[in-house]
Amino acid sequence: MRRLASLLVLITALGVGLPSVYRTVHRRFFGVNHGVYLEDQAMEYYYPNEVRVIVERMARARQRPPVPAGLDKITGEIIPHEEGLYFDVDSIVQEVVTAPAHTRLELKGIPVVPLFRTEHLMELTHILGDFSTPLMGSPDRVHNIRLSLQAINNTIVMPGEIFSFNEVVGERTPERGYRNAPIILGEAVVPGVGGGVCQTSTTLYNAVRLAGLEIVERRIHSIAPSYIKHGMDAAVAWPYTDFKFRNDSASPVIVKAEVQKWRVRVWILGKEGGK
Repeated sequence: MRRLASLLVLITALGVGLPSVYRTVHRRFFGVNHGVYLEDQAMEYYYPNEVRVIVERMARARQRPPVPAGLDKITGEIIPHEEGLYFDVDSIVQEVVTAPAHTRLELKGIPVVPLFRTEHLMELTHILGDFSTPLMGSPDRVHNIRLSLQAINNTIVMPGEIFSFNEVVGERTPERGYRNAPIILGEAVVPGVGGGVCQTSTTLYNAVRLAGLEIVERRIHSIAPSYIKHGMDAAVAWPYTDFKFRNDSASPVIVKAEVQKWRVRVWILGKEGGK
């Protein structure tokens, strides 16, 4: 037996052009044992490098990243987190290569839990900051405000993350449902697509301010808006004038926004005892 093994090693060293009979014998000695299966995949007589290719292919087909908990943008209902699945290819290859004959193995994955889970989201019920402004103006202006409130409503801001009003709400265009309504432009009030959206950003700014979160970017209007004291507003205009804040607390926060009894209300939810 030792002589045969030595001969096979010599043949291996010689390399190219092995007759098929020798290749078959060589695989029987140096490949995976007879009758070894990984799931339904026959693995017998494969070399370790070939086993790795097969395992990697099977792992890619089944692995999945973890999905953190979230909120339905419309209803605000909690979307539970989903565990991911990771496969340790090195360990699986080693298990296949060293398996005794007639062994059936399972492709075992390792569960991966997301950092932000359902139980964490359920803790965010405490109102950190709450502000409202009177809803007024034309039906088109009210429509624009409602549309922008829907865009920021039920937005989760993770610790250290910067919330950008323009990024979350997006460009205010007719194609996205925004209508012409009065906007402040310099020292004048003129018609413009998305008029009224600044009331949403202003209400958000004041809720964030009351929550004690870090204001990153804010500009005021050139003239006082009718719905709030001048200097307490936050002007926005796509794409250069933005309102931004950073969640500088240790826990995630949720932006909630809607029209309630003809008032524009925005409030920030967080963990009780948090910022």
